[in-house]
Amino acid sequence: MRRSNNGGSIVTTKSYHVSTKRILDGTKDIQHVRRLSSSLLQATATAEEEEGGKKSVGSSSSSKNKWWKGGFFSAGYLIALDVVFRRVLKRLAIGFPSSLAGCGTLFATFLLLCQVNEQWGDCAHSLLAPGAALLAKWLPVFFVPSLVTLPLAQSLGSTAEVLKVASVIIGGFFFTLLTTAFSVIGVRGLLKSEKDEAESSSSSDETATTAATATATTTTKVKKAFEDSTFNLLVGVTVGSALASVLAYAKGASQVLQTPLQMIYMLSVTLSTFVFGASKLPPKFTKVVHPLVTCTSLTWMGAKMMAMVTGQTFVQMLQSYKVGNLCPVHMGAGDILLFLLGPAVVALACQMYDRKTLMKQNLAEVGTAVTVSSVGGLFGTAALVRLLNIGNPMLRLSLLSRNITSPLAMAIAGILGGDVSLAVSMVVVTGLIGANFGASILDKFGITDAVARGLGIGAAAHGLGTAAFAKESDAFPFAAISMALTASACTVLVSIPIIKNLLMKIALGM
Repeated sequence: MRRSNNGGSIVTTKSYHVSTKRILDGTKDIQHVRRLSSSLLQATATAEEEEGGKKSVGSSSSSKNKWWKGGFFSAGYLIALDVVFRRVLKRLAIGFPSSLAGCGTLFATFLLLCQVNEQWGDCAHSLLAPGAALLAKWLPVFFVPSLVTLPLAQSLGSTAEVLKVASVIIGGFFFTLLTTAFSVIGVRGLLKSEKDEAESSSSSDETATTAATATATTTTKVKKAFEDSTFNLLVGVTVGSALASVLAYAKGASQVLQTPLQMIYMLSVTLSTFVFGASKLPPKFTKVVHPLVTCTSLTWMGAKMMAMVTGQTFVQMLQSYKVGNLCPVHMGAGDILLFLLGPAVVALACQMYDRKTLMKQNLAEVGTAVTVSSVGGLFGTAALVRLLNIGNPMLRLSLLSRNITSPLAMAIAGILGGDVSLAVSMVVVTGLIGANFGASILDKFGITDAVARGLGIGAAAHGLGTAAFAKESDAFPFAAISMALTASACTVLVSIPIIKNLLMKIALGM
């Protein structure tokens, strides 16, 4: 036995060696201590900011401005990367989605640099991370064009057909979500070891600590999704562009002037209503009605009002919202948002690199999730549309990509001969289900494991579901991984002629 220097408590030699061994060998405990220290430092910084008066506020504002500048420049690099991959794949006549190819290539580049020199990988990642965070923040709004133009989509047919389609979308979502999540849980159970138990304990402690820290911080200041200044700026642009657009129509200005002004108006309407739905409405409301639903409804209202004032029809407004052209004179607001969806997919490489260690540690779980969600999603949906005897063959094929992120759903629909607009619409509806109810469904079925939750929602509800899990810090990276890899695997599978023919045979009954 030995006595402490201050004459206080007595510590046995055995206890001392046990504690020493735990500190030396327990890497998870060390990580936990680091996380605790980080949380305490964040809490201290928040307290100092509250007490720092005007000087602290000025410093914080300056830091924020630097972040925004870095975020915009960094996002510009990601946009440039996406454009380069689009042109390269187009020149090589490769039908594989360029945004996904860019994401995979960027992630592989990070890993290669990290293998050569860890600082090189981290440096390259830090260059693009602010832009990736900026794109991730706005990611849901990039899906709005497909929702806004839903009235232009091909009719689903009779009420019975609509109910059948709804059954495939809802039933398919439950099937993919639960089969993927429970498969991951099963694999984790088989691979369970002392290391896994320590990791689970550390994760639980971290979650509890994060929740406690978040609660303490929230009592001081509630953080909004978007700043009031952002909303006010967008509202100002909306009003100004609306007046300018109406004046241009009244004066009989040329289309060269009318179209860009109307585009700016519709774009600012979409962005401002999205910010309104995400940051101005009560959390209880947004849990039931996703900000995208609010955004779409108010965008329709804005389009209807502009149509009434300028003498256009509502259908004409929707047709000009997304024209499939990026020419400044002809493009619509939806074309810009859909264009930014590509860089946002490329940016997922940054989120995956952030959790590269987790991916390596959970390689079996990730592989299981991707296999179950891709094979089960494609062939399960094909069997279901045939079982329900959906009348329109085009509709059957369009449903096969229901759980794949929009850029790849377009590619898959094109490969299979489905209707691209219908396919994207069904993808968005699936994503809304996942964004609104995914977390609560997983809770109801007792699925609390962060890895299973993330892999399940990413596979079942693609980008919208992934974005909705941004607050679940342990699950979100796995959701991004699952979304990207499931979409990649499905696209590769459909590109193989024998699998494509088998899928079409099952779906169409040929």
